[in-house]
Amino acid sequence: MWVNGIGPDHDGLKANEIEDELELDLEYTAKTSLKHLVDVNIVEEFTPSGPSTLVIASWMDGGDGDVVNGNVTEAAEEGLRALADEVSTEPSSDGEAAATDGGGLSTIIADEFDLVIDKVENFLRTTDRPVDVLNQAVEAIEEADGVEVGEDYGEIAFINMPHRFRLTDRAVSLYEQ
Repeated sequence: MWVNGIGPDHDGLKANEIEDELELDLEYTAKTSLKHLVDVNIVEEFTPSGPSTLVIASWMDGGDGDVVNGNVTEAAEEGLRALADEVSTEPSSDGEAAATDGGGLSTIIADEFDLVIDKVENFLRTTDRPVDVLNQAVEAIEEADGVEVGEDYGEIAFINMPHRFRLTDRAVSLYEQ
């Protein structure tokens, strides 16, 4: 770490970045080895400033996902509107075609939420649990045969920021002695 400049003033690296960047061949995982170095005050483990969790809307930014911290409900509602629009354009507005094809979006969502097919679109547009409903609907669609999740909606994912590691001042002073 010293040779690569990952000292006390460095932004730090994630455990997997340390293993890759330093080309380590460890008997144990990098995380285990780093934890031992933290215990003896050679390496510092820290969480970078900023939010501890990133909330990502998977369908945004061309399918690469976009961070929606602070706008989670709005993003989920946007996804649900897009899903409701897709449901409303299925072959039959009364749900017959979807019900007889063995797995149209209306049928999948109706089954997942124990709804009557003609109530699915309104349910998606008016739910008071947009994040939960969107994620549950997307999961049901992903598990179903013959349908795919649309491009204008998807999962809302909550990702914890990984801890980072860098040398401590003590490690630097030991090296410099």
